[in-house]
Amino acid sequence: METVVLDDHRIQRREGSVGLVIFERDDILLRHRPQLADQTLRDIDTEFLAMLQDMRELGVRFGFVWHHTTSRSGRGARIDSATLTRLLDDLLKVSGAVPDFWIEAIHSPGPVQLPETSDLDVILKLTEWYDVDPTMTVLVRKGEFHHYSSTTPAFTEILYPGLSAGGRDSDRRAALVWLKTKIKHALKLP
Repeated sequence: METVVLDDHRIQRREGSVGLVIFERDDILLRHRPQLADQTLRDIDTEFLAMLQDMRELGVRFGFVWHHTTSRSGRGARIDSATLTRLLDDLLKVSGAVPDFWIEAIHSPGPVQLPETSDLDVILKLTEWYDVDPTMTVLVRKGEFHHYSSTTPAFTEILYPGLSAGGRDSDRRAALVWLKTKIKHALKLP
């Protein structure tokens, strides 16, 4: 396994060999937290982690994208996004669900102007990096509305219903079974 840490905003390696699944990190791998609350290891969804282990066993290429706004909140004690990414990467490695990539989509409304990266730019960059046909690419995000239309390059967008904090375990498991089935169908896996 060759790992390439490109910078504080990207990690890339080649683990999987089937398709490309791009998960939004926040509210999927990491449970939603109030804006000012710090993330902890308890915020990682262990049942989602088990699904990632299954995806790795199937040889599915997957990773995470997250959105970062460059404006500062003034809380100096918060963990920076590069450190959080490395911690999550290490945790997923020892859990048998090492991702192929971590990449940050940067939105820059504040005084620090970094080049903005749209979600579509990130998806297209990843398909190019891994030489994957867009029809074998899946974007999994939490939301109620699709961001992309039929005129967008032919990747599949799956809206994950997520797991509410007070939701029943059976609902959570059913949502993950549904998600895994949708991914396998999109990638033409048995």
